[in-house]
Amino acid sequence: MIAWKYIDKNAATIAAIRDYNNMSVIINNTPDAVKEIYENMTALRTANITEQPRVINPQAGESRLVEQIDKIDLLNERYHAAVEYMSWFRPAWEVLTEKEKYILQEFYMIGTFRDGARNRLAEEFNYAERHIDRLRSKALQRLKILLFG
Repeated sequence: MIAWKYIDKNAATIAAIRDYNNMSVIINNTPDAVKEIYENMTALRTANITEQPRVINPQAGESRLVEQIDKIDLLNERYHAAVEYMSWFRPAWEVLTEKEKYILQEFYMIGTFRDGARNRLAEEFNYAERHIDRLRSKALQRLKILLFG
């Protein structure tokens, strides 16, 4: 496909690494969120007793159900996108060595600044910061090839 030739694969790889935790959260939490919405759809609402006059909307129940169905549809779309992402990303991620995964996690998944990750890893592995940069670059390059060819 011609489009792959022109995509910034480094930026796309970094974005994919950064999305991993969010996609995991979506996959783990969506079934419970959908279940909660279904429960709210079938729960009876209590009357809100106030002295304010109310305009009764005869379609209020229908509107509430439609709103809940829309929420479920949105959650399901996000869930399916997350599952598709994981089926694309995880096989490539699993090919990496533990050290490569650890370095990429420190740089891109934890949400820390690059210099902070570089300093921590240099101290932990007892390497120079330039060597850590080479390891990060090599791991990122390998993951990029695994993801995009």
